Amino acid sequence: MIFSEDGNICRLHVFKKVDKPKKGSLNLAVNYVKMKTVLITGGSGMVGKELTKLLTGNNYRVIWLSRERHVKAEIPRYRWDYRRGEIDLEAVKQADVIVHLAGSNLGDDAWTRMKKQRIVESRVQTARLLLETVKKLDKQLDVFVSASAVGYYGMATVDRVFTEADVPAKGDFLSRTCKKWENAAFTFQEERGIRTVALRTAFVIAKESDGFKKMLLPTRIGLGAPLGSGRQAMNWVHIDDLCRMYLKAIEDRSMRGVYNAAAPHQTTNKEFMQALARGMKRPFFFPKVPSFLLRLFMGEAAGMILEGSPVSSEKIQNAGFSFDYPNADGAIAATLEAIKETAS
Repeated sequence: MIFSEDGNICRLHVFKKVDKPKKGSLNLAVNYVKMKTVLITGGSGMVGKELTKLLTGNNYRVIWLSRERHVKAEIPRYRWDYRRGEIDLEAVKQADVIVHLAGSNLGDDAWTRMKKQRIVESRVQTARLLLETVKKLDKQLDVFVSASAVGYYGMATVDRVFTEADVPAKGDFLSRTCKKWENAAFTFQEERGIRTVALRTAFVIAKESDGFKKMLLPTRIGLGAPLGSGRQAMNWVHIDDLCRMYLKAIEDRSMRGVYNAAAPHQTTNKEFMQALARGMKRPFFFPKVPSFLLRLFMGEAAGMILEGSPVSSEKIQNAGFSFDYPNADGAIAATLEAIKETAS
């Protein structure tokens, strides 16, 4: 298999020469097959990079929207600036699929008024800019796939399992953000008839995850401990499974609407931290980290780790998705091994 200059796959067919055959002679014919182009926003992020690897390995051409234009890069990058309403039209013209991963990191700063504004605008205004561009170009996509978060169900700890049919929590910033995020995504379906999928994503276990790395250090020196009460649900998903969900959403035309991107094995925060200590072969006896300390340093954002209720993975499984990492022990072991391989 080779590639043409415009990114199409060229399949090489080898056959014996028919006219005036010579012993051992071969002739080559090139048959062009259109390669689907996937445009990813937030492609340079943790999930975007891994998804790019998976897509290119499955014969998709991938391009990114980025702050800087670099079309000669291994993954071509086209410039956009949602604050100014600027976007390189060429990127959208080429796209058969858009995967919308862009969004300001939820956990890197305290949620000040300005930070909250960035969190919302970087998700909602970017989706609106994409839709305006699609309409301007009269572009018809195969599918629009957007990230969302299990924070849709609210930062609270209750004794029930949430499904996609549940309504968002009230009076909760993260829940309001997810609702606006998803509403912006589904305008593609409402206004353009484009099949749309949103993945409500749990905590992502990955070697590049800042959150996972922050758990490793205290656990490595024997100071791993539950956060707050430890009874709150800790919904999670391994990055390989998450990326495979995006691939399925792209390829499975029966998928529409929202899906929880969370592993089927539900754990509490305490159980997850115990599994991490087991995986690292470290003791687990340190007292719980007090909630007030986390709230002191993180403010309102601490609710993301101090609260949580379990979410169901039944809908995505009923759609035919099978998890490679259904339980925390396996996901943690695979990630620790990946970290070890990277370090060696």
